[in-house]
Amino acid sequence: MRNNKFKLLTCFLIIISILLVDTSLNAFAASVTKAEYTMKKDKVTYKDNNGKVRGIVFFQYPVIKGETGAAKKINDVLKKESKAYMQNENAETLKEYAEAAIDNNGFYSEDEQYYYKTNCNVTYNDNSIISLHMKNGWYAGGVYNQTDFGYTFDLKSGDKLELKDVASGNPTTIKNNILAAAKKYLTSNSDFDKKAYDYIRSCKLKDYKFYLSKGKVYICFESYELGRGNGWDIFSIKSKY
Repeated sequence: MRNNKFKLLTCFLIIISILLVDTSLNAFAASVTKAEYTMKKDKVTYKDNNGKVRGIVFFQYPVIKGETGAAKKINDVLKKESKAYMQNENAETLKEYAEAAIDNNGFYSEDEQYYYKTNCNVTYNDNSIISLHMKNGWYAGGVYNQTDFGYTFDLKSGDKLELKDVASGNPTTIKNNILAAAKKYLTSNSDFDKKAYDYIRSCKLKDYKFYLSKGKVYICFESYELGRGNGWDIFSIKSKY
């Protein structure tokens, strides 16, 4: 009889402990305003016969600290993105180009290095939101190309946020603000790039690449996207934060 009572008491205490831990984690997640993180870089390198790195592919991203469901959700998304990046067509093409240049001594100089790389900069980390500016560059002996984009997450839920969640105003106002900023950005002296403007106007709100900074949301267009050569284009609108 005593053994049964002891077992029941033990089970009760275990259940209470689990509930307290779960409640504490949920309370912590609900109170998070800033994320603690470490930066990680997944990479592969291609070396010449002298051991010098002549080609590199890498993807940099933060690993959010903590045991909350939101932290795990964000980390899983970024880990999955990195894995896909390291195996995509551009990564495979860079490998082929780098290995061919190494085998045939096809580099322009002794210091030249081919790369397909994405650097990450945390541009906002407050109000339970973290935003990442991802800068992707490609070079394999020809023209340098760049793509800027972002990831923005809710630190309480772990959900990926959309432009409408962080830009100031309702969807219609946000689109109008983008077009106004684009018109200003694309006007130089008396010249106005209408073709690029029309492309920006044709995009849906959910399709704009962006990242968040204090007071601003940066709208990004990659090399050649606006028909303006290999340069890249970034301008900002007002944010909610």
